[in-house]
Amino acid sequence: MRNVLILPCETRVREFDAKLLLACHAVERGYDVIVGWKRSIDLNVLRLPLGIYVGKSVTNRNLLMFRILRRLGHMLTAWDEEGLVYASTDVYQRTKVGVEALNEPRCLFAWGEANAEAWRSVDGFAGTPIVKAGNPRVDLLRPELRGYFSEQAAALRAEHGDFVLINTNFSRLNHYYESQSRQRKLLEDGGDAIADDADPRLGWAAHKAALFEAFKAMVPALARRFPQATIVVRPHPSENAQIWLDVSADCGNVRVIHAGNIAAWLQAARVTIHNGCTTAVESFLLDRPAIAYQPVASDEYDHYLPNGLSIQATDGHELEAHVARALAGELASCPEHEAGREALARAHIESRGGAPACELILDGLAPYRRHTPHKPAIAKRLAGVAAAEGRALFKRTAALFPNNPNHVAYQRHMFPSIGAAEVKATVARFGRLLGRFENIRVTPWEENAFRLTVRH
Repeated sequence: MRNVLILPCETRVREFDAKLLLACHAVERGYDVIVGWKRSIDLNVLRLPLGIYVGKSVTNRNLLMFRILRRLGHMLTAWDEEGLVYASTDVYQRTKVGVEALNEPRCLFAWGEANAEAWRSVDGFAGTPIVKAGNPRVDLLRPELRGYFSEQAAALRAEHGDFVLINTNFSRLNHYYESQSRQRKLLEDGGDAIADDADPRLGWAAHKAALFEAFKAMVPALARRFPQATIVVRPHPSENAQIWLDVSADCGNVRVIHAGNIAAWLQAARVTIHNGCTTAVESFLLDRPAIAYQPVASDEYDHYLPNGLSIQATDGHELEAHVARALAGELASCPEHEAGREALARAHIESRGGAPACELILDGLAPYRRHTPHKPAIAKRLAGVAAAEGRALFKRTAALFPNNPNHVAYQRHMFPSIGAAEVKATVARFGRLLGRFENIRVTPWEENAFRLTVRH
């Protein structure tokens, strides 16, 4: 039986708590689970017991790792952590989907029908089975688990008072490493790297650049308009926070912070401001208000789902009016809008109602546990071993060089250190809220990666 489940996480604050919740559900169904930092898991792939590996995206950057796993005898599945929110199907397919990577897994887990259809319509898609399941991140926002973040939210309110949260998502223009700011490079060279006239990436970059400038102007303007409130700017994990420190340098009530799970911040904030950000979907699922600031708009490049689940502000005056109402506790939308938003959410998130995503995912994996894993032919396995060792050498060497996304400083920024005691405490907190998970044992496996098993 394939009773080992492997759950790699790239970004700790975005993925780890949710995948740990999935791990707890899986242990109850008889799995041993390895969950944690993707870098640690992938670099130690030759030590992994044969099992089911759940990839976190389907870009062709994953292709080598996918093929290594298959050659070593693992069963590969995948979902896309960023498959819920995107500008258009064309932009999503060109930037977040590699057809070869999409065809490697034995099955795929989609957020909902929109995500599934975006995969089905990829030219060259080989018909891999798709399970519409949602994502464990949605489970953390369900009413039965909202208490998981209550203590953190209370601490944030105590520290920051009445605060406005601004979430930014400009990593392609303002990456942690300037050399990785691909949209900025695209604009600087006028799209010379794009040979296809129908390619939307240059237009998308120009649209994002206009929004970026508008957000840089908006932060100090809001700080001056509402001096009694704290303005918290939370950059995308891959962004360079310095630009937000610079634009708010003269504003004593602005804080630039990237720490902790976003759900606690959304619960604690009086209102969240964004444009095209997944956090607006999370705000909606938590019954918290979000404002989509849209001083420039585009049917082709705007992210329809998060903006559609939000209250719109098309200029600074409208934004300030909404924020004033939010700080006064009076921001609300009409019932007709809420009904439309609920329908929109259900069309994109399979686990919005009914069974949680963790259960739907494990149900989707059930048929694959019936197959007995076996080591591939020796030649195939040796090829996998050689590729794994070569990849590990490259990754460890690249980690020594600044401005490389493999650099150790950036990797630790994306996944700060966590210990077994904290993981055990999180499992216990899940257990208290759900009345389960009493017999789960947590042991360290590698750096920032852990093994969860049944306690005997």
